[in-house]
Amino acid sequence: MDVMYSAVFSGNTRPYSPAKFLYSWWQHASHLASYEQQDAHDFFITMLDRIHEDEHEWCKSLIEGGGDCCIVHKVFSGTLRSDVTCTICGYTSTTYDPCMDISLDLDYDKISKKSAASNSHACNIDSNFFLSQNNGMSTLLGCLERFTGPEKLGSDQKLFCEHCQVKQESVKQMSITKLPLVACFHIKRFEHSTLKNRSKKIDRYVQFPFYLDMSPFLSSSILRSRCGNRLFCSADGDSDVEMELASEFEIFAVITHSGNLESGHYTTFLRQINHWYKCDDSCVTHVSENTVRASQAYMLFYGQRFLHYKASGRAIVF
Repeated sequence: MDVMYSAVFSGNTRPYSPAKFLYSWWQHASHLASYEQQDAHDFFITMLDRIHEDEHEWCKSLIEGGGDCCIVHKVFSGTLRSDVTCTICGYTSTTYDPCMDISLDLDYDKISKKSAASNSHACNIDSNFFLSQNNGMSTLLGCLERFTGPEKLGSDQKLFCEHCQVKQESVKQMSITKLPLVACFHIKRFEHSTLKNRSKKIDRYVQFPFYLDMSPFLSSSILRSRCGNRLFCSADGDSDVEMELASEFEIFAVITHSGNLESGHYTTFLRQINHWYKCDDSCVTHVSENTVRASQAYMLFYGQRFLHYKASGRAIVF
């Protein structure tokens, strides 16, 4: 990757082939080493894992005690909070897990013709486009609401309650305790049905905003709605006020997938300053915002709009 970035920013305008980078990735992820189509999300995760491994070894040699200076964690790492509440006694068990991205199930709310026209007007897209997408539409905000909404675990999913000392039915709720500098959302478009014993791709349109407010999905916001207007601290000691300062995000990349489960093609839309470009293998073309909005998103990348430094107390805008 170092060689590839050096070539990209060298000023040389000749085309660059990342063959050595691909070969290096194959060596690390041998189960994905082939000329068959591979999943873009798998590629992203395995690439971050390898960079983290190399960075971790390098950091250990520089920092006594092996402090965390890994660029992967500094940029992409966030923290998820999971609350499991017993429906009998109300006891809540809380766990925290780091995450490099968030995989989202699609929300399946149907959309009317009137609603489609309203959404298309906001995005300057023909309303027939929405109605052609399986007569329905999902939204990134709806997917996030589903991800952070309470989920009742049925009788077949009983968990041990430390207060009752027996397995009980419970309610699980996810929330975000720490936001990363760059938020990656992975849309689950490939699903497997155990009942029908087959897999399929979900070709459902997902409407996504260019500016995203993550504050409704923070642990502090969700806990306040459950426990009243109180201040909470994250697992890293940041107050909810500090977290909400970093909750505004702006999109800068969209990865799309066309085709079916067996075969298909990935393309990427990238924002450079205020212009969008479509990267389709060796072909890079300038496109409009409407083209980006109408794309079938598979992975979405958002960066924080403001970087807040505790030492100065100032918000830096990028």
